[in-house]
Amino acid sequence: MDISLVMVKADGTSREFKISKDKTTIGRDETAKLRIPVASVSRIHCELIVDDDEELEVKDLGSANGTWVNGTRIKATELSPGDLLAVGPVVFVVKIDGFPKTIDAKDSYAAGLVGVDEEDHADGPKGAGSQPKTLGMEKPRTPVIKDLPPPAKLGSLMDDDDDDDFDKLLKNLGDDDDDAPKGGKR
Repeated sequence: MDISLVMVKADGTSREFKISKDKTTIGRDETAKLRIPVASVSRIHCELIVDDDEELEVKDLGSANGTWVNGTRIKATELSPGDLLAVGPVVFVVKIDGFPKTIDAKDSYAAGLVGVDEEDHADGPKGAGSQPKTLGMEKPRTPVIKDLPPPAKLGSLMDDDDDDDFDKLLKNLGDDDDDAPKGGKR
């Protein structure tokens, strides 16, 4: 099973990250296999699990701002090709065995961005227990797949010793601070 998360951004760019482990943690902490060092992402936010039946599951690990799949906050769920996974201000399109073949990054980002304001991508969901907020839309939708060439494979964040890739992402999100949020740990 060939699994990738394609990070999509509002400007229409994308970047593909291979998932090669049975379990991959996503979070702000340096021990996370896929590190997103922004305040709205919990230290160990969620985990991707590939089980023996070759199914991909995402499990929220008690994150403060939640893990979202296709606009719905989840505790654990199976992922399918084309699903939108939102972790803090970062939106990923799930790619399994080459599907979806093409992704419209700008539309997928708009469809997957949940619970953050456009002006401040590091805020996280507004109000506990509130309904999911998908920017610019009445309700969440699936990614828009068009007949475009697939995103270039630009490397992997599976290396714990190289955080330069996310430094560029953070500058685009307006947060280059890797410190814990004010008011305590998550």
